Amino acid sequence: MAQRRCVNCAAPLVPDDVFCGSCGTPVAAPVRTSSVPGGSGFPAGPMTEPTAPRPSAGQAQVWPHPSGTADTAWYQQRQAEPRQAAPPQPDAFFTHAASQRGGPLSNATRYLCAAAYLDTAFANTVISELVASHRAVVPSLGIDLVPIIRHCLNARKAQLLRDLLLTVILIGGLYLATVPTIAILIFSFFLKFLPGVEWERRSIGVKLLAGGVAVVALGAVVVFYLVVTYLNSAGNTIPHLGPLATGGEIIFVALAFVALAGLTLMAYSYAMYRTFSDRLRPGAEAGQFDRHEPEVESRIAEVDAAQRGNVTIYGGENPFIGTGIVGEGWSISIELDHAEGSGEGNTWLTPKSRGYVRIDPVELHQAIRARLLKVRDDELPENERISALSVHDHVVGDGHCRWDSPVIDPVQTMPYSEASREAIEALIRHPAAGLRYYQRVCVSDEGQAVWVRQREVIGSTDQEVAVSAFIYAAVEGRTFYLEFVPVTMPPVLYQYHLVDRLPKLTSGRFMVKVFLHAASTSCRDIVGSPFRVIGMIWRTVSERRRFREEAASASDYIFADIGARISIREFRAAPGPRTFLQRLDAVKYTKIVERLVTDTVFDFLVDKGVDTSAYQDSANAIINNGVMISGNNTGAVATGHSRAEVRMQVKAATMASPKS
Repeated sequence: MAQRRCVNCAAPLVPDDVFCGSCGTPVAAPVRTSSVPGGSGFPAGPMTEPTAPRPSAGQAQVWPHPSGTADTAWYQQRQAEPRQAAPPQPDAFFTHAASQRGGPLSNATRYLCAAAYLDTAFANTVISELVASHRAVVPSLGIDLVPIIRHCLNARKAQLLRDLLLTVILIGGLYLATVPTIAILIFSFFLKFLPGVEWERRSIGVKLLAGGVAVVALGAVVVFYLVVTYLNSAGNTIPHLGPLATGGEIIFVALAFVALAGLTLMAYSYAMYRTFSDRLRPGAEAGQFDRHEPEVESRIAEVDAAQRGNVTIYGGENPFIGTGIVGEGWSISIELDHAEGSGEGNTWLTPKSRGYVRIDPVELHQAIRARLLKVRDDELPENERISALSVHDHVVGDGHCRWDSPVIDPVQTMPYSEASREAIEALIRHPAAGLRYYQRVCVSDEGQAVWVRQREVIGSTDQEVAVSAFIYAAVEGRTFYLEFVPVTMPPVLYQYHLVDRLPKLTSGRFMVKVFLHAASTSCRDIVGSPFRVIGMIWRTVSERRRFREEAASASDYIFADIGARISIREFRAAPGPRTFLQRLDAVKYTKIVERLVTDTVFDFLVDKGVDTSAYQDSANAIINNGVMISGNNTGAVATGHSRAEVRMQVKAATMASPKS
């Protein structure tokens, strides 16, 4: 029988223990044990707190208090405490990644948080795929998913409250004063032609046209109301003004409808834009949020940890999901034969008869990592460092797998997000396994601040483009295979950059923006409110049902489908780089990484005594033929043998020369 251990500190437990003697954590919940071969019963991943069975719909989560009583309030307090991951277990090949403290929100995070309020479809997708699901989470590239999720939940809550109030106001207006309410809605329809928050960017002609449309709409509504009132009083031909008898009461109801609907829309718009100005300003922290039910908080904690992991279980066809647009990659394959004069003494032999050279791909990946990280070395001048470059482990696997797979947590019914060093090295040496290892190199296009004589010339800039490269090395069948896949992450859609283009909160222009937004969206918000309330109820019920079905599918089915289907960063990314400089920077950093990888692999093969003639030809073709120049170029472009080719040939000749 496996040794029971505390899910918080991994201290050993005896069968009669109710609380951990080291940290006091209750042990009433089931202990999650390792499901990998060779596991000794340690917790299979870092757990942030005791994991109780998930409550059914409508049931409150109850957790035993240290005194032994069931106390929901104490459990909620536990949820509010900072989450500390348990130390990784040395015998677990796959675990859950540890969450990290967040700092200031990145620009991409701020823009996607704003998208939660500006784009209802985006907020619903985030909640559906990340909160109401047990699916895997792709690595976050330049963003933090937790504040994005919380802003999506806040946006849904605020929109639901607004729609409920507008639904009540609309039904009351249509019942008490039918025709005046319809007339007001017709007027609000024309208000949608008013400019939105980009009013100052419109030309004077567009502004005059919008104002003229509003005046004409108001006049048409007044004429319509007067005609209907006259016909109703003269011949009682249109009796459907509502149950109120006098015109004064009808006018009062109409004014009340306008006032209540207007206040609701203004309050919602003000709260939204105040969030943009206060909580999503440049350099802002994530801030505090209202706590949700324990089931939601538990899932947010899982996502927070999973986004930091090195394992990506994908649900579609793209194993590089979450990193951007996959570019045109390349690969090189050579036989691992001894180089001529490599110490065998038989220089007259053909390459195929000189013997097989064994190389360790793990050692090669270590050499590539060390060489790449030198570009940000402290020994370089600060202006020459690529400080934004980072190297990560990246393990990918198909999300269609068995529920008893070692990569799936049987308790939380979700994939693990962290592979141990031992597992990674085993996967590198077994390139045909069900999981594949890539070394992921990331360079975020962040410009450095420029200083001269301790004076700032220009501050740092964020070009909003991230360049990644995936490096795969395999040794199979006496051959060496190298694969390089470049990926570019475009910036977030420009309309979500609104948070950087708002006036100050204390400015009068801020309230003008609020009014314009409330007025221009009034017809859509009022008329559509009943339908959105019904849709929200249906969506919430569907999400809860699907969440329970996913949790129960492990006991009902053999195979799982829990791969990540979407990347939030990619979901609202632009189709490509927005400016030409962003395109050029993406090419620049891809070429730099490509050069470092090809040179490092060449040096490694030469040092191991491998015949590199075929590798030189392939690498030179990649470097020379990979140059693409677009635009209006009047000068001639000449290509020839690259410096890498010359350096490779010189070093190969040096290594091949007889040693004295």
